[in-house]
Amino acid sequence: MSNPTTPFSWQMPTATDLVTDLPADFEVFGQAVATSMADLLGGSSGYILSKASATDMDFTWIANDQGDITGITAGTGISVTSPTGPVPTVAIDTAVTVDKTTAQTLTNKTIDTATNTITGAATLTGSETLTNKTLTSPALTTPTISTLTTNGDLLYGTGSGALARRGIGSTSQVLTVSGGLPTWQTPASAAPTSGNASVLTFQTTTSTSYVDLATSGPACTVTTGTKALVIFGANENGNAAAVTALMDFAVSGATTRAATDDTCLMMTAPGVGNNQYASSRGITITGLTAGSNTFTCKYRQAGGTGQFGNRFITVIDLGS
Repeated sequence: MSNPTTPFSWQMPTATDLVTDLPADFEVFGQAVATSMADLLGGSSGYILSKASATDMDFTWIANDQGDITGITAGTGISVTSPTGPVPTVAIDTAVTVDKTTAQTLTNKTIDTATNTITGAATLTGSETLTNKTLTSPALTTPTISTLTTNGDLLYGTGSGALARRGIGSTSQVLTVSGGLPTWQTPASAAPTSGNASVLTFQTTTSTSYVDLATSGPACTVTTGTKALVIFGANENGNAAAVTALMDFAVSGATTRAATDDTCLMMTAPGVGNNQYASSRGITITGLTAGSNTFTCKYRQAGGTGQFGNRFITVIDLGS
């Protein structure tokens, strides 16, 4: 018996073998077939047959979980365990640096690498930490800054690229600058400082230089800047025709100023007798020394006797 089959080389009886040899021949043939098919035995329900090696008829039974994936290649920020199966595990590295140039939504992320650049539209929601980041034309919707602790607090630059808090001021305070920094201050009174005084008594003088009457003044003291508006007047009369009575004021205190005809109030009597004229004048005085200044009315005559009554003076500070 030497009649191998193709392709398994199982031995078959030949045409010249004796009939008496057939049982033995078929025993040899059957054993060869059984030996070749031995790996087909076994396995569990659902298992599939898999090649165990490159050798012919070398099989093994395996679980049917192979799928259609033959391998997984890890990219940037991804790690893979058992890439060829049977069950690969894929993990994403959340600390990876990735350039994102399209619209991104970052939720509860911390970006703290100095090389990160966020361009395009990036929406930050939740709790975000941006360190050494440049934001170009950012649109901030209800941002929260931990340094602002009180309603109405302000932020200002310190000059070193940092921000500092300026707490809200008190009612009616205004924001001003002191020492190069913003600060809240209580403003000076909006109403100008002023003062006034009067003397009603009629009194006379024959002095041709500016003097006090028997009752001096009136006088008022006002804290001024370098300018003030002075309004003064009286009822005046002379005892003869063409007699001229003059009234002006002197300044003392922070400023020294003598009464002068340049700013005086002048009245010339048109006739003889008790001809009274009520008159007043207002003038802006400049060149004052800022501080407490006292303005006092003074009087003189240009001949004859002059009489002054219902005298008054008002001073209004005009600042500097």
